[in-house]
Amino acid sequence: MKSQEDNNLDRSSNYKKTALILAGASDSKFWPRSTKKYPEQFICLLEDTSLFQKTFKLINSKFDLENIRIVINDMYKDIALEQINELKDEFIIIEPFPRHTAPAIGLSLIILDEKYSDDTVFCIFPSDQYVKNIEEFYLSIDVACQAAYLLNGLITIGIEPTRPETHYGYIQYNENNVIKNYGSNQYSQADNNFIIPEELFKYGLRKSINFAEKPDKITAQRFIESGDFIWNSGILVARKDVLFNAFEKFLNYHYEQFRSIQKFIGTKEFNEEVTRLYKTFNKISVDYGILESAENVFVVKSTFSWTDLNDWDELYRISLKDALDNVLMGNIIAIDSKNSLAISDDKLIAMLGIDDIVVVNTDNAILLCKRGETRRIDEILEFIKKKNIPLY
Repeated sequence: MKSQEDNNLDRSSNYKKTALILAGASDSKFWPRSTKKYPEQFICLLEDTSLFQKTFKLINSKFDLENIRIVINDMYKDIALEQINELKDEFIIIEPFPRHTAPAIGLSLIILDEKYSDDTVFCIFPSDQYVKNIEEFYLSIDVACQAAYLLNGLITIGIEPTRPETHYGYIQYNENNVIKNYGSNQYSQADNNFIIPEELFKYGLRKSINFAEKPDKITAQRFIESGDFIWNSGILVARKDVLFNAFEKFLNYHYEQFRSIQKFIGTKEFNEEVTRLYKTFNKISVDYGILESAENVFVVKSTFSWTDLNDWDELYRISLKDALDNVLMGNIIAIDSKNSLAISDDKLIAMLGIDDIVVVNTDNAILLCKRGETRRIDEILEFIKKKNIPLY
C-alpha cells in the first residue's frame, strides 16, 4: 500500500459511515489475568489501558461518537461503561450471550436499520487487536469504505504476513485488476469482465479468492512463499444493503428470524425476543457464514503493524525485551534467566537459572508454563470447570 505521504486518494466522499466494535467475546486466553467474568479485551496488558479502550480511542478518532456502537454481552455492559466515560446506553447494543460475529452483526443491522440509509457504510472491528502505524490503518479504512460504497462489495482488511503464523486466518487474493466473469456493474466491460478502479487498486484493493483458517506450519509457509496470501484481520466493511443481502442469501435463517423481531424494537418485549432467538443460534462467524461463500468479497492489502493479541506467547513476541530476552512486568527478579515472560502486580517473583517460561501471578492463581504452550490454556480452564474450582 502507498504510504500516507504519497496518499492522493479522494477521502472526501460524502457517504455516511458508522462503526461497530464487537466486544462481546468471553475468551479467557490471558488467564489468570482474564476470566469469563472479566475477559481479555478489558484487561490491561501492554499499557495502562485495555485493548477495548485502545480500540475505542482508535475508532473514535475516525468516527463521530454518535456513529459508533459497541456490541457487547450483557454481563460486560457495566465494565464497558466504566472504561469509556463517553459511552451512553444508546451507544451500546446488548447481546444476551455471545454467538460469534455473524449474530452480533445481524442484531446490529436490524437495530440500526431505521437510523441509517441503505448506502451507509458499516465498518466492523474486533476489540482485541493491537495496531500501530495509525495513519496507514486509517488509510486502509478509507480505501475499504470507498470500495464498499462504490462496488457494493464486502471488503476485508488484510495484513501482509511477516512469518508463517499458524493461529491466524489467511485470505488468498487475485493480483490482477481485471476480474473475469464477475458480473455487471458500472466498472464492467462489454465482455462482463470487472475492472477494479485504478485509485483503489493502487491503494491495495484486490479481489479475494479463498479464505483459509489457521493452517499448520507447512501450509502457512507455503502461503507465505506463494506471495498471494495475507492475514485476515477480522475487519469487515460493507454498505448496509449489501450486508442485509448477504445475510438473506447465506444466513437466511438468521435473516428471517431477525426481521421477525424487528417490530419489537423500542418495546419491553424486544430483549426477550432477542434472547429467544439467540437460544436457537449456533455460534457462527461472519467469515464462515458469509465471506467464504460470497462472490463480491475484496481485500485491502495493508502493511500497518497489526497483532491479534490472543495469548501470552503473542504478548511476549511483541513486547520490549531486556538483554537476556526477558519480558518482566511488575515485581520481578531474574538472575541467570532468559527468554521468559514474568508478570506480577504484587508478590515478588524470583527467577533463578531458568529459560523459556511464562509465569503470571494474580490474587487468585499463578500460571506457570513453558513458552510456546500458552495456547493450551483452554485445557487448564476446562479442568478447572470440571472440578468446579471457583476461579473460572
